[in-house]
Amino acid sequence: MIEVREYGKAELSTILNTNNRQGMLRKLDRWGIFYDAPRGRGNDLIIPITGIADRFKVYCITELGFNAGADFHKVRDLYYYLLNDDEFLSLPDEVKEYRLDADPKSQHISRQTIAGYTNKLINANLLWRDNYEYIYYFAYKHTQRIVERKEYLSAWHEYWSDIDSGLYSAEAIFNMRVKYGGIARKQAKTMRNVFYLKEINILQDLIQESQENEIEE
Repeated sequence: MIEVREYGKAELSTILNTNNRQGMLRKLDRWGIFYDAPRGRGNDLIIPITGIADRFKVYCITELGFNAGADFHKVRDLYYYLLNDDEFLSLPDEVKEYRLDADPKSQHISRQTIAGYTNKLINANLLWRDNYEYIYYFAYKHTQRIVERKEYLSAWHEYWSDIDSGLYSAEAIFNMRVKYGGIARKQAKTMRNVFYLKEINILQDLIQESQENEIEE
């Protein structure tokens, strides 16, 4: 994470992924990072960083691998819920999508985008998926119903019984949807990584800072 201090060329070029002086300055400008006039030349170049317009955005770029053109308001909304609401964190992505749509203060985020943003946190080891613990649900269009594993298994047992009796897959799925209100699905639960609580707390602080700055505008 870039901080307000002086950086040598080698250190800053590693963060910015460019060794070119003008390239580094252009990236700082695009990312909303303020700096005083650079000093020195070549490998002795020093760039004093004096301020950061949006520290959450810069963290996402440098620590989570986001593109600078991402919609960081959407990223922040999703991460706020993921890191503060245990129930939301464990929900399937398509349920998260409709929960966010129900929040008048939140922008629409598709389930595909939710999965991509969540994977950023998983790749950074802040979250992890428990492949031994799942959440079970029935989904159809804009409706999802969370259920116990027993009901999920019963639905699939009946599906295969229908197939064995000669029904086509589409007919068996239709029967499942009529009886259970949707198609049986499951998703591995996502959890916080307790070994990275310090890093999670840093991200939570940056989210709060971004929210407070928005309120003050």
